[in-house]
Amino acid sequence: MRHEDQVALRKLIDENHTAALGTVTSDGAPFVSYVLYAVERRDGHPPTLLLLLSRLAAHTGHLLVEPRISLLITAAPASVADPQALARVTLQGAAQPIGRDAPDYPAAQASYLGQLPGQQHLFALPDFTLFRVELREARYVGGFGRAFTLDAAKLAAALAVSVANPA
Repeated sequence: MRHEDQVALRKLIDENHTAALGTVTSDGAPFVSYVLYAVERRDGHPPTLLLLLSRLAAHTGHLLVEPRISLLITAAPASVADPQALARVTLQGAAQPIGRDAPDYPAAQASYLGQLPGQQHLFALPDFTLFRVELREARYVGGFGRAFTLDAAKLAAALAVSVANPA
């Protein structure tokens, strides 16, 4: 995977905050919904994603039984003339709730709100739970002939690459 593809992948994940969330129902059927996410970077840990989900939502119930998930993040449809050329990444991982009394909860909450400040009011509602998604694999499509599967280590490396323009 070329450096420019790593930069594009990081920007795609960092600059979007919406995704299609795939969960597994109790009878094993796939279920897809729409969620907001934030990228969490902690010293000594690979990057993770944070989801703030209502326990009233079907997908949250699914996650509490089966934590395996898939997230699809896409570039804005208006960014390309041909929808098949749309940059996209499918992430696979596992989501675990972070208890409000967990030592790392305040930092996770701050990370989430740093990227999605308009969601502050949801933290006051008792049915909302913050989930941390440990990323296990990614399938990135950056356009025609630019598709890559990344394991957890390669994905973490791509999410650590600098997006600054070299001078």
